[in-house]
Amino acid sequence: MAEGAWTAFRRTPLRVQLYLGVVLVAAVVLAALAPGSMHALTPPWLTAGVLVAISAMNIELGRVLAGGLSSTNQPHKALSAWAFASALLLPPPWLLVIVPVTYAHARWRGLVVPLWKWVGSAGFVVLAGVAASQVREAMLGEEANWMAADGGRGFLTMALAALAFLAAETVLFGIVAIINDAEDEAWLRSMLTGWSFYGTETAVLLIGGLLSAVWTGGPWFALTFVPIYALAQRAALHEPLRQRGAELERANQFKIDLMGMLGHELGNPLTSIQGFAHLGAEALARDDVAGARDALAVVERNAEQMRRVLLDILGLVTSEGGRLTAVRETCPLEPRLRAAAAAHSNGQRPAVECPDGLAVEVQAAHLDQILANLLSNADKYAGGATRLVARTTDGGRVEVAVVDGGPGVPHAFRGRLFERFSRDDGTAGLVRGSGLGLFISRELARANGGDVTHRDGDPRGAVFVLTLDRSS
Repeated sequence: MAEGAWTAFRRTPLRVQLYLGVVLVAAVVLAALAPGSMHALTPPWLTAGVLVAISAMNIELGRVLAGGLSSTNQPHKALSAWAFASALLLPPPWLLVIVPVTYAHARWRGLVVPLWKWVGSAGFVVLAGVAASQVREAMLGEEANWMAADGGRGFLTMALAALAFLAAETVLFGIVAIINDAEDEAWLRSMLTGWSFYGTETAVLLIGGLLSAVWTGGPWFALTFVPIYALAQRAALHEPLRQRGAELERANQFKIDLMGMLGHELGNPLTSIQGFAHLGAEALARDDVAGARDALAVVERNAEQMRRVLLDILGLVTSEGGRLTAVRETCPLEPRLRAAAAAHSNGQRPAVECPDGLAVEVQAAHLDQILANLLSNADKYAGGATRLVARTTDGGRVEVAVVDGGPGVPHAFRGRLFERFSRDDGTAGLVRGSGLGLFISRELARANGGDVTHRDGDPRGAVFVLTLDRSS
């Protein structure tokens, strides 16, 4: 079993393995050697036992309220609280007892996290606890009841220690997010760049700090903390459940929208394909080669439309799942622009203006699909694009403008222009489309480090601008 648990770790980059090895060694050494004194009126084993017991209660309460740890990750978020309380109440070596025991209990009771990540997280928390303990030591020295008098110095110490804990924790996790593979740490990177993590962690440290403050003044008075915390935990667990309900509602609406769009966008061309395939067969039976050729041309045109819809759906589902990535390469721009213009002439081929030798950093297939979508959009709503204009910007980037001379985008619709399934009420019944083309184009551009934006044409029409990095 141990072999399987560490298989994923052996597949991580060597730099990650070395980093976690250094972290674990540093956690043991620094916690064992860091200066610190006892900051509680009770024996250290009793204080440690109470912290472990409250952690166990937190986990078990979370299992009861949420139907098991697999239903929510909320209970394990409080593990930092007990490490922080240990840093405020006990000498640093006790972190090597409290953190492993509380982490082991959380995993035993069903938390689904890769073992190597769980061990690494425990090392990060120990080091963060050491940082907090040194702030406490510098501020309070050997004073046991640090909430004496008005408690001002004690609360200041708690705040500074919490800041040190959170800073150390953020840096340690942030290094993993940077040095590990992007796909493996996508969730961690998203968490560290959002305010939710810092808000939750601050609340968790506040719980540990307040428990420590009560414990220093009168140990058994801390028992009143248990029912209060139970109520708070019950309320906290409602939030992830509410979020999950909202996610399921959005997913269900997405399914409804997608099925409705599929029925329309694939059903109509499929009917045409069946009808004209039958006409083509009849024409061949009459030796009417010209009639068969015309019928097959309609079949081919409708099949191409279905192919484009399927590409849009593939891009949509991929982006919704958070897996839309790009493998960028140096791509000469002018040949791609001319090929795209030739494929979407719609009566007249748009003029191509591109400096010689200009190249961009993009996945070539993504560039082709973005151009095809933007030109198809111009075909549908503006009678076709008039120009494809590429230019460099002062910031070292490249802009590709798809210019048309149509009526432009209605002002009331512009705020929803790049939303999925979004179509203007004034044209939805007149122009065939899925409402996905611009959404997918922007998602593909952003996956390649660029963007797609809109501006008004001069004197009329619309201009859709694709921005990408220029190849050096």
